[in-house]
Amino acid sequence: MPLPNSFLKKLEESFETTNKLTVKNERFYLTQNYTDQERANLKRRIQNTHQRLSYLATRVPATYAVCEDVLGRLAQYDFEFSSLLDLGAGPGTASICAKYIFPELEKIALIDQDKDFKIFAESFLKVAHHTQPLYELHDLTKVAKFPPTDLVVFSYSLNELSEKDASSTLHKAWLATKKALVIIEPGTPNAFKGLKKLRQELINYGAHILTPCPHENACPLSDNDWCHFSVRLERTSLHKYIKDATLSYEDEKFSYLIAVKGPQKTISLPRIIKKPRKRPGHVIFDLCTENGLQQETFSKKDKALYKDAQKLKWGDCLTGEK
Repeated sequence: MPLPNSFLKKLEESFETTNKLTVKNERFYLTQNYTDQERANLKRRIQNTHQRLSYLATRVPATYAVCEDVLGRLAQYDFEFSSLLDLGAGPGTASICAKYIFPELEKIALIDQDKDFKIFAESFLKVAHHTQPLYELHDLTKVAKFPPTDLVVFSYSLNELSEKDASSTLHKAWLATKKALVIIEPGTPNAFKGLKKLRQELINYGAHILTPCPHENACPLSDNDWCHFSVRLERTSLHKYIKDATLSYEDEKFSYLIAVKGPQKTISLPRIIKKPRKRPGHVIFDLCTENGLQQETFSKKDKALYKDAQKLKWGDCLTGEK
């Protein structure tokens, strides 16, 4: 789904008093910062107003699309959330998306260090969702304790911390989690490497991995591979201009993890972890299963199974149920 019209309008309003060409030129420096692969040496990535606007125009639509996909998967389960904690919230994209998916949310708390993003998030949540969020300006690594919350979300934020800080911040977040914790990261080998370590830490804490993993065994992927997924989003005219893009769409790659507390049963169905390979007369799936990595082929010879298999997408379970 595209961004809600109210969200698009708010984004466009942010550009009414600025030079769009300057924002477009600043995108290069912002992108350069975001492709830095040295986790331990990351500096504050957004350094001025024009880079911040570039982020709003180009990264917020992609982030929203990913949050919608991931939180939509969580919504398929029997959970009710009355409170949300958005850690490393930025402009509040995850919180805004969560309120659409979980309208029962009554209390939304956000933590980040960017005061301008704070203004954007507070304004949108108040106007569009009639929700007064609690947005606190803090460094996540320096917060001693997070408040107990039903749903805790890290959206593109843990990978910006050093390995040590990411680990300690996750531990504090897990202690605060009452029902579910969501981690969303870029779909890159480096980001997944960090997520893989955090996954094992959560399991050590007693977490149940709800999705995408169909098991809580050690990740079967080699160090040269990574688990990631993709979502396609429509580009707005502003998005295309700032990014100097020609295509009307963008494919955003991401990795994610949803961990839950309590006796919630985890999925044991095989997960499609790569884009299905459709060949004349058959389709091949790369799967993560309870018994490790496997491949399965569905042929036209099995008409009913083949018909169902044709509908499955990257990220689905083999039955298509989740």
